[in-house]
Amino acid sequence: MRNISILVFLLILTESCKTYSYFNSPNDLLNEDCQIFLIDGTKIDGKLTVQFETGYDVDKYLKILTSANTEKKIPITDVKYYKYNNEFYFPKEINLEAYEIPFRDKVYTPNVNNILFLKRLTNDSAKLQLFELFKPRTKSSDGTDQYDYYISFNNSNRFLSWDIRGNIFFPNFDDKMSKIVSDCPLLAEKIKQKANGYTVKQVSVDAKKDEVIKKIVEEYNKCE
Repeated sequence: MRNISILVFLLILTESCKTYSYFNSPNDLLNEDCQIFLIDGTKIDGKLTVQFETGYDVDKYLKILTSANTEKKIPITDVKYYKYNNEFYFPKEINLEAYEIPFRDKVYTPNVNNILFLKRLTNDSAKLQLFELFKPRTKSSDGTDQYDYYISFNNSNRFLSWDIRGNIFFPNFDDKMSKIVSDCPLLAEKIKQKANGYTVKQVSVDAKKDEVIKKIVEEYNKCE
């Protein structure tokens, strides 16, 4: 009986010593196994913590616990991207006025503090990159998971991103978008002529905008 009690105690102790971890979004995770790639070429493996959506860390530092049990604190501006579960997350400057998050007023300040991590949906060689910003239902105003999309050219400023629902594209989507992809004449002409599947209005639902932009990005990246 005494041996059983000792065994139960050891099991409880083991469970209590386990590191608590979670991944709510690319900007709200705790102690998850990740790889950080820095702009100087350094790669760091360990348990990553990012708390940009919680209000606990508004100075835009990531924390990673390495296998040597050493915690490193890294400014987001030093990060090229991080990898989690074979997905890649890049720091991008976004307009937080259109993105409802807790403690937004503390987070949205000039320069570095309006940078968040977005998931890259296109491959590394894509000329026009598509990124996704995910907000879980627990933090959205209507209780549903929400997705916002951004694009940027592969050779542009690494923090640059264009909100696909923003004034870069609207109003006059057909004119603005056709100029953006003007080096792919066939695609640009489809957009300019408002061909089916290549046009969208500012008042269109977000899902329609997402669908059209994704189609254009895919076709542009195949353009020779």
